[in-house]
Amino acid sequence: MALQTHTTIKIGEKLIRNFSGLKIVQKIHDHHTFTLQIRQDTLVDEFKSVMPVSQQLMGEKISIEIKPIPDLDDLMIITNPKDYIMQFYGIITKVNLQKSISNSMEETILIKGYSTSIILDNGPDSNSFTMMPLSDIVNKIKSGYEIDMNVTPYYKDNLAYTVQYNESDFNFLNRLAMRHGQWFYDTGRAMVFGSPGSSGTDPNLVYGINMRDFSYKIKLAPTLFKTIENDNRKGEYFLDDTAKYKKEADGFHQNFINKSDSLFNRETVIQLNQNAIGGNGKTATEEYAKNKMRAIASKLMQIKASSEVPGVTLGNTVRITGVDIQLESTYRVTKITHTCDDGGGYENHFTAVNFNGAVFSPKTNPDLVPRCESQSAIVISNDDPDGLGGVTVQMPWQEAKGETTPFIPMLQQHGGDGKGIYWIPEVGEKVFVDFQGGNPEMPIVTGAISSTKEKSGYATPNNDMKVMRTRSGIMIMYNDAERSLLIEDPSGNKYFMDGNGSIKLVAPKNIDIEAGEDIIMSAGQNIVTNAGMNISESAGGYKETTVGLYHNLSIGTNYILNVIGNMFEWVGGKKEIESDDIKETAQEVFLSSTEKGIDVRGAKNVNNHSGETSRNA
Repeated sequence: MALQTHTTIKIGEKLIRNFSGLKIVQKIHDHHTFTLQIRQDTLVDEFKSVMPVSQQLMGEKISIEIKPIPDLDDLMIITNPKDYIMQFYGIITKVNLQKSISNSMEETILIKGYSTSIILDNGPDSNSFTMMPLSDIVNKIKSGYEIDMNVTPYYKDNLAYTVQYNESDFNFLNRLAMRHGQWFYDTGRAMVFGSPGSSGTDPNLVYGINMRDFSYKIKLAPTLFKTIENDNRKGEYFLDDTAKYKKEADGFHQNFINKSDSLFNRETVIQLNQNAIGGNGKTATEEYAKNKMRAIASKLMQIKASSEVPGVTLGNTVRITGVDIQLESTYRVTKITHTCDDGGGYENHFTAVNFNGAVFSPKTNPDLVPRCESQSAIVISNDDPDGLGGVTVQMPWQEAKGETTPFIPMLQQHGGDGKGIYWIPEVGEKVFVDFQGGNPEMPIVTGAISSTKEKSGYATPNNDMKVMRTRSGIMIMYNDAERSLLIEDPSGNKYFMDGNGSIKLVAPKNIDIEAGEDIIMSAGQNIVTNAGMNISESAGGYKETTVGLYHNLSIGTNYILNVIGNMFEWVGGKKEIESDDIKETAQEVFLSSTEKGIDVRGAKNVNNHSGETSRNA
């Protein structure tokens, strides 16, 4: 038999004194819904149109309070009278008009709506958060909303990089809560994110007195998983096991987990892609394994019951007795449906779980990572503090809010310890960003993008040019049309292979060639050396010059030959010396002809002078 109650309904400032039916459905991790059925003449004067009233109702706030009628204290001796009061606040979002002659239905207005949490469902949005704890993320999201929310997450560590991508604020907070094992729900009066709240006392439900129906459901499920998570920045991966976290759920659940392990006794491996950029792979895999066990344990047992106590509140606990002695315990409500008829009869039907003091949500799901498509971004910084060639980028949806990524990896064609390609885009350049496993919390730059605003200028109809050019103008250009290669820098240094067998090397200043051993130069025809000023040659040892035919030496001014030791000249033919003056000085001069004579002639005189004696033999 339903409890006789008095229900107070207020829409805006208008008090609704009569209604035909009321239903409120409340679930954790979801919006609450309500349906209120009232006769049209309750709100609309006779012969007046219902449309203006319907329009006025849309978006109005509604408050509902259900409590027992007076003089029922004898029915509440087993519990606190406050536990018999139910309060709900919501917003009207839909109005239906119903009437039917064939079904003898009076003109009825059906008013529907949601809990105040619906204002968080304001359409898709995108945000990113770097090195922030859950509490700061939630408080930042809820700022600007006229909504009461108790933010008390039990997970306190900073999250390296968290992304809301094309999700409403409600869906983002809901996913964030379930992923990290936090409760997220509306009590009907205020919202909760984190540890579940309490109304102060646990309503005491006794089967057969104020609780009419009771049932429970138990099941087995695999719980033995090994988790593997990569840490790309550290260059290693980390392992963990869900079996380490069996104690996350106590009470009945330990028996169910042990039974599950006996049945599903083969450990399997889960490869993860959840370690956000800047995160720690060890921490990520441990948190996943812990929440994976929580997610499984929360589904192994639940109870369903119905009662006449309006104060059974979503997210709070109830004490159940009068059933099987092993089932008499405290349970936390995860779903409840309140119904109240036009005669004031009230009852509720609820679902609850028993975790023996555990604080994690029964809707825990560590696999709820965001999803994102590849997209372009602008490089904000390329000064990776770890020297790993990472960059911070800003995607279009981050720009409007001044957000950026942490340092994210840049895909290279080759890499390794002390080797590989190091080619990092410049600040302000547009790049293409992909995401590991489609997870926006794990971005990676795959390359640069050209646009009409950023053109290289090297395009040809036949794709002849392959060019690498740095911001200062250092360039390597491959020209397939000419089969040429050009290397140049802004100073004018050039190395040019013309594709026709010739190479040109140009330096506006100096060319310095240094070899630890030999330099060998060979030409099939000619070698031409031309210096605007001086040519200097130095050999620490032996220098040999061999000329196959003709050796012509032309000197503009003086020719000085300095030999420290001896000088020998061998001439196979004639030797002629022609000069204005010839002067040879030595300690001793010896002229010898091996076959013929010596002929000394002078156009005028031939003079022989001796410091001592002149003698003709």
